Amino acid sequence: MSTMRNPEPGLPGLSLPPTVVAGHLRSCAEELAGSLRGHHEAATLGELAEVVTQLVAGQHALAHALAGLAGRVDVRNGALAAASTVDVEVVTEILQAAACAAGCSAEALADAQPSFDCVRESAGPETRV
Repeated sequence: MSTMRNPEPGLPGLSLPPTVVAGHLRSCAEELAGSLRGHHEAATLGELAEVVTQLVAGQHALAHALAGLAGRVDVRNGALAAASTVDVEVVTEILQAAACAAGCSAEALADAQPSFDCVRESAGPETRV
């Protein structure tokens, strides 16, 4: 199993391949989605407030990951010389747009957090929903 090192000084390197990390991200997102819909055990408003906080951070991280992916799939990358320039540009543009959308999602969640906090405090943080 190959490892990747983070090129930024002072930050720890990645110990797992990106495909493994992305698969774990997907599994966790599916588990979270499943636990928040349907007839699963109720969560408290306090727990849900923490979920929102974690989702904001996660969306920011996802935006950075997508931007990093867009940076790797770029027409200036000589390793992609055999690929159609138009196709590479399209993929790069889509990845950049997805990064922007993930960042906007994070900001929207962050903007809603004060209202969510008001709901939590009004109903009580131990209220199960």
